[in-house]
Amino acid sequence: MTRNPISNMTLGIRPGQVPPFHEIDEHVFQELCRDLFFEEDTIATCEIYGVRGEGQHGIDLIAKRKNTDEIELGQCKCYRDFAPHQIREVSDEFFKHWDNHWSKCEVKVKRFILFVACDLSKTNRQQEILKQTKCFAKYGIDYEVWSAPQIRNKLRPHPGIVGSYLHPSDHWIKEICGTLTPPSSVVENTAAQPSVIITSALENQISQLSGQASKDTAEQLKGMRREWQEGHTSKVKQWLESLRNGKWPFLSSEVKADVLLFEAGIELDENRDISRARELADEARTLMPSQNQIRIRAWIVCYEKGPEEAISVLDNQEDIDSLNLRATFLFMLGRFEEGLEILDFEDESNGQT
Repeated sequence: MTRNPISNMTLGIRPGQVPPFHEIDEHVFQELCRDLFFEEDTIATCEIYGVRGEGQHGIDLIAKRKNTDEIELGQCKCYRDFAPHQIREVSDEFFKHWDNHWSKCEVKVKRFILFVACDLSKTNRQQEILKQTKCFAKYGIDYEVWSAPQIRNKLRPHPGIVGSYLHPSDHWIKEICGTLTPPSSVVENTAAQPSVIITSALENQISQLSGQASKDTAEQLKGMRREWQEGHTSKVKQWLESLRNGKWPFLSSEVKADVLLFEAGIELDENRDISRARELADEARTLMPSQNQIRIRAWIVCYEKGPEEAISVLDNQEDIDSLNLRATFLFMLGRFEEGLEILDFEDESNGQT
């Protein structure tokens, strides 16, 4: 069943005023939050969790992170006001299901977002949010609250979402996203400019196509890694060239960063070009500051200063890939027993004999 779009949000708000999201039907607000959650750079999919009558384990939204087995969760509250005790109750309801559900999931919960349709600027609300941030951190979960001002700011680059849920669309797109004007190089005559609705629809379509292009490229990259390992270097280079000359501008920052690190590895492996590899890794870090570059940085150090120095880069890294790389560096140094001990440790950790 298709829900009726929003038609009763108060118009004529003063410039800069927070839109009255609390006037939205609660289910429509939840759908808006779902679509906005999906637009986060780290998110591959986002869905509403459960239907009416089903237990929801303290959440409304569940999002799968890209290229990991981690998830992020959301709870939506369409209220005119949301007091500190209500903020706390959302957390209590979630953790009521922690021991018997979320802690036992095969995937790890990395972030929890509370979406609230009203402003939470009052100090007692902010103090409660800080308390809940610390509470979630004990479980290794990032905690965020997206109140009405944050939701408005998050919606600014997404006129397609605004137009889908807030009516009249042209009013709310202009109010939240600003006036959308095509570049002068495309449209010289203002009388020929498309309407805000048409422009927003086009931008929404481009956004969807960009998301699909990023997902497709991420899958192709996995295959290209295998192709390179199997020695099909020409095929990989052709793919990279085609990517650069084609859909590169439409890819997400995360996918671009992954491709750049792949290229950095190729520069080291084939050309021993340390400078170019570092340049590519730096470019990737600019796009995705949170990206884990420990292994490519270790390889760069290995080519520049030798495997002994590279081993120190991997200090305190206990994931399987880093342990394998540490063993590789030890083998390069002729320290075979130490390398084999690491591999034996991995087997024991994985329950192998």
